[in-house]
Amino acid sequence: MKNLIRVSAACLVLALTSCTKEKAIDDELKEAAANMNKLTPQVLSDGIRFDSVTTGNKTLKYNYTLTEDTKEQVTPEEIGDFKQEAKNGALNSLKTSAEMKDLKDYGVTFKYSYYDKNGKPLTDFTVSPEEYKGKEK
Repeated sequence: MKNLIRVSAACLVLALTSCTKEKAIDDELKEAAANMNKLTPQVLSDGIRFDSVTTGNKTLKYNYTLTEDTKEQVTPEEIGDFKQEAKNGALNSLKTSAEMKDLKDYGVTFKYSYYDKNGKPLTDFTVSPEEYKGKEK
């Protein structure tokens, strides 16, 4: 998961720094998402596949599939535990990643959506600028 975030961050930084200053952040994010989508789908460890990135309203949404699970196989407690662990990992990466500095400076919101192997929604969460900048909501 850390490698995916680093690769994603590198693609975003490259796309953001190559754009002209006159472009709006949403246009830059759309271009970055398109570049990242060229690398998908990408199988990660632990039965997780990174499927795509979408964007809009200063938001990047990462879409993942849990390739070994169905919604009916997992309990609400397991989903809750997974969600908390995934959010903690994403938040820590955003807080510590130098590659994400430009995005953090722009105040981008990061959304993460997880689906089961049949495409059914399992869980999602958001990391807001207030969270990764260390401010209280």
